[in-house]
Amino acid sequence: FGPPLNAVGGGWYAMERSASFISVWFWSRNDTSVPDEVRNAAGSKNKVNPASWGTPYANFVNNGCDFDGKFKPQNIIFSLGLCGDWADDAYPCDCPSTCVDNVNNNPEGFKDAYWDIASLTVFAPASMAARHIHHRRHHQPTLFK
Repeated sequence: FGPPLNAVGGGWYAMERSASFISVWFWSRNDTSVPDEVRNAAGSKNKVNPASWGTPYANFVNNGCDFDGKFKPQNIIFSLGLCGDWADDAYPCDCPSTCVDNVNNNPEGFKDAYWDIASLTVFAPASMAARHIHHRRHHQPTLFK
């Protein structure tokens, strides 16, 4: 994440969640091994086959945990909660002033803090069919203030 991810132009993330496992894949933007069904998912009418994507970057196997009971329907959230909004106000107490003061008085420290999302595709869990695609593509970063 951060500068190393920015240096390669971002990348492709994919996640598969089932009752028995949760797997996550990552390919850098120019990686030639990105599966076509991932690279072209937004226009795909086919089913995806994560078993053909190679070894996941992370794989969490259900070894007795009730995945279906613990992992309910998910929300996708893109947040720049600079002061820890999503992390329960995790601003370190040994930093100068307060988080809000630091952000307001140090704008140059956050010049590269933004999301630039080329597309987002969500496949329906039923048979992993692409018939329920939610997709939005833009070419200019959206800045929120």
